[in-house]
Amino acid sequence: MNILEMSLSGAVFIIAILMVRAVFLNRLPKKTFLILWEIVLLRLLLPFTVPSVFSVYTFINHTASTSFMDRTRTDSIVSAIAQEHLVPMPGAEQPPASSPSVSVWFVLWCAGMILCASFFVMTYLRCRIEFQTALPVHNAYAAHWLQERAPKRKLSVRQSDKISTPLTYGVLHPVILMPKNTDWENTNALQYILSHEYVHIERFDTITKLVAIGALCIHWFNPFVWAMYIFFNRDLELSCDERIVRQFGENSKSTYSRILIRMEAKRSGLAPLISNFSRNASEERITAIMTTRKTTPVMAAASCLIVFVTAGLFATSAIASTDHSAADTTAAINPISITHESADILYYDDGCPYVHDILTNNTGKTITETQYCMLAYDKNGLPLKLCWNFLDSSAPSSFENIVQSSENILPNQTEQYRGGWSLYDGEKMADFPKVGDGRANQAAYILICLKQVSFDDDTVWENPDYEAWVQTYARKETRIEELHDYYPHTYQILFQN
Repeated sequence: MNILEMSLSGAVFIIAILMVRAVFLNRLPKKTFLILWEIVLLRLLLPFTVPSVFSVYTFINHTASTSFMDRTRTDSIVSAIAQEHLVPMPGAEQPPASSPSVSVWFVLWCAGMILCASFFVMTYLRCRIEFQTALPVHNAYAAHWLQERAPKRKLSVRQSDKISTPLTYGVLHPVILMPKNTDWENTNALQYILSHEYVHIERFDTITKLVAIGALCIHWFNPFVWAMYIFFNRDLELSCDERIVRQFGENSKSTYSRILIRMEAKRSGLAPLISNFSRNASEERITAIMTTRKTTPVMAAASCLIVFVTAGLFATSAIASTDHSAADTTAAINPISITHESADILYYDDGCPYVHDILTNNTGKTITETQYCMLAYDKNGLPLKLCWNFLDSSAPSSFENIVQSSENILPNQTEQYRGGWSLYDGEKMADFPKVGDGRANQAAYILICLKQVSFDDDTVWENPDYEAWVQTYARKETRIEELHDYYPHTYQILFQN
């Protein structure tokens, strides 16, 4: 998947989560939405996806053949396949406009990503420089609180006059930074504030924010990713609030809410890579705190169901089609093809057999060269090893004959006579050396498959099914019914005029 495909699928997933969030925010554990946002981050950062029969894109693929949206999507698929199979001939002059347009977009994307990353880096460095002036806190309650936690990582509590609300920063040596005017005697408020910040540290929220910023910088052009970043940060705080309420009990809701209001938080910028105890969306936070309930088995099951259903629908891709309906739809919409009308075995006046095939060009372009493979079978469907080039008596015999033809075939023209490839017959052609044991090779059926077609606009169509055709028919006994019904054999040439 390329960046645009990843960004588009991520945008659809983000919209779905925002809808789920609007309905279930105060009904389900807040961890539910954090898990969904983390899956979105994977969708935005990983250049591949898992196909699923339950994906919404699988459903679209199955139903789109009868809708206008399917016609639009099919045109896109045709264009993409054309770019894959129509390649320039070596040495052919190509239109100069296509290459610069791609490079311009790539340069714009790189420039935007660098600017976005620079903004976050500069903001973070500026904050870190300011935080360097913070002083250690010498407070009995804070010291006792730290001693009780005994974290595996070195944790410290500091204070600064550069901030107005508590925050947390750092990964290996995290710091809880408190405003200088903190009331250190109000231990009731301190226990909530410090515990909230400790939840951020314990969950490594700084690293999660770093991943979110990385996704934002890569998909800077997508407004839905910016919305994801905003709501993801909100849900980080809501999840911490919920955990604090459950830690201190139902009776802590009112006290905790009043502390949030009194904080009168003022956040500057986007505060990258730090977690702070702020008034960001304070009304939403207070409502969420007051509606926090004990998690019941029903709530847990509903939460798991929503995560699995939402991720299954929007984080996966369409499963590969098991039939040919997509190809049939494409052909109906864009009937550009080349058809082998027939390949018959005819005979010269002296009784020597030769191959006569008829080709029709329905591409709208002039065919200048074709390359195709011929196979021969006897009346029982057994493959024959022939000396196809009867003019060269030293040519070895083979099961396959690769033919290169440079005859021009105009658009919508049927070429009535495509060749005179005599089938070497040791019995009939007595003037030539015998092949093998000299027995007559009585060919009854000829199968032909195009391998490559060149057009007058210097493009080449390479048959994507050629190798599979060779594996199916070459040197293989084939049913008579299949040989008899092989023609007319049509090749869908997938490109737009």
